[in-house]
Amino acid sequence: MRRWLERIAAMVLVAAGCVGLSAYAAAQETVLTVGFLAGSYWDAPLGNCYAIIDAAIERFEEEHPGVRVEYTSGILKRDYSEWLAGEYLMGQEPDVFLVLPEDFGMLAELDALQPLDGLIASDPDVSRTDFYSAALDSGAVDGVQYALPYECVPTLMFVNKTLLESEGIPVPENDWTWDDFYTICQKITRDTDGDGVIDQFGSYGYTWRNALASNEAALFAADGSRSRIAEPASVEAVAFAQKLEQLYADCDITARSFDEGHVAFRPFLFSDYRTYQPYPWRIKRYSDFEWDCIQMPGGPSGTGRSELSTVLAAISSRSQNPLAWDFLKELTCSEQTQSMLYTDSHGVSALRRVTQSEEIQQILRHDTPGESQLGLELLSDAMEQATTAPHFRSYDQALLLAESLVDTAMQDDHNLSLQLLRVQRELDEYLQS
Repeated sequence: MRRWLERIAAMVLVAAGCVGLSAYAAAQETVLTVGFLAGSYWDAPLGNCYAIIDAAIERFEEEHPGVRVEYTSGILKRDYSEWLAGEYLMGQEPDVFLVLPEDFGMLAELDALQPLDGLIASDPDVSRTDFYSAALDSGAVDGVQYALPYECVPTLMFVNKTLLESEGIPVPENDWTWDDFYTICQKITRDTDGDGVIDQFGSYGYTWRNALASNEAALFAADGSRSRIAEPASVEAVAFAQKLEQLYADCDITARSFDEGHVAFRPFLFSDYRTYQPYPWRIKRYSDFEWDCIQMPGGPSGTGRSELSTVLAAISSRSQNPLAWDFLKELTCSEQTQSMLYTDSHGVSALRRVTQSEEIQQILRHDTPGESQLGLELLSDAMEQATTAPHFRSYDQALLLAESLVDTAMQDDHNLSLQLLRVQRELDEYLQS
C-alpha cells in the first residue's frame, strides 16, 4: 500500500510539474489578433478565401517563435463592418485588421486607427515609394497615414471585340479620348434587325462619375468642406455623360444586354476581368463573344484615369502589441503575401515591385486567352494614374445626395452649368450643416 501511495504521489508531482511548465509556456506566448473577412470584397468567387492570411500567419509564426496569431473565421463582407464596430464597443477589437473602403473615413475620424507615419519613417524596410500613390493615399487623411493598402482594383473599360470587329472598328488604343468613345458608340448604336427598335448599343454603365475621374475633376474637396461639381472640368464631364445618355434615349439597355453581346463598352472592376477571363468562368459568363479590357477614355482636361477601390489594413489605436506593426507589414509589404493576390484572389497588389514583376505578368498571361491587351503597361498605367475617393465621415451620404441631384440636373433641358451651380450650393449646405 505504501509503495502504491508513493507511486501516486510521484505521478501527481510529475503532473503538477507539467502543468506548471504548460502554464509557464502559456504565459510566455504572445497572442496577436487579426480581423479578416471571409470571401472576396469584390464579390468574386474564391476557392480558399483564407489561403493568403493562413500563409502569412504561418510565415510570421515561424519567424517569431512564441507568437500565436489568431483570427475569427466566417465573417462575411456584409457583416464585417458591424462585427468590427461591435468588437470596438466591447473593447476587444483585433490588434491588426482589414478596413473596408466605406469604413475608413469614420474609423480615422473616431481615432480608432493608429497613425503609421512614425513607424514608416523609422523602418528601413518600408518606403512610401514602394506603393502606387492612389493606393497609399486611400489610407491617409489630412496628410496622416492611418492604414496601408492590402488589396485594390482599378476600373477598366471592358470591350466586346467581336461586336467591334463585326462593325469594322478596331479596338481603341489605351490613349483614346471621349471623342473616340462617343464616335464609336454613335456608330454602333442602331437597329440591327429592322424592326424599328434599337437593339445594339455603344455602352452601358458609363456615368458622370467615370467622366469626372478621366477629366481631372472631382465631386468634392478632399476634406469634404465643399463640392466641386460646378467647376469647369466637372461641368465638362457631366455634359459628356449627358450627351452619351441622350444617345440611348428611349432605349431598353440593361446589364444583360452586355452579357448577351449587344453592347460594345462597359466599365468594370479589374476583379471582374480576373474572374471572368480565365477558363471555366469565361465559358459560364461570356461565351458568345471575345472581349478584353482597355483603359478608360480620357477627357479634354485629363487622361484615362479611374477611381481606385482599396481594401486597407490598419492597427487599432488601443493595441499595445509590439508585433502589430510587423504583422501589418507582412500583410501589406511582403512580396510573398502580396504575390498571392494574383493566385488566390482577384485584386491587384499596391506594391509596384510585385505588380510590375515578370512573375506576375506570367500569371496574367497564363490566365488570359488569345491576344489580350492586358499587360504590364496597361495595368501599371491604370494604377499609376488612378485617383481615390475622399475619406470624410459623411462621404457616403453626401455621395448619395450628389448622385440624385446631378442625375436630376442632367434631365433638365436648361443650362447645365447653371443647374450644376445650384447642385453645388445645395451640396455645400449639406456639407457645412
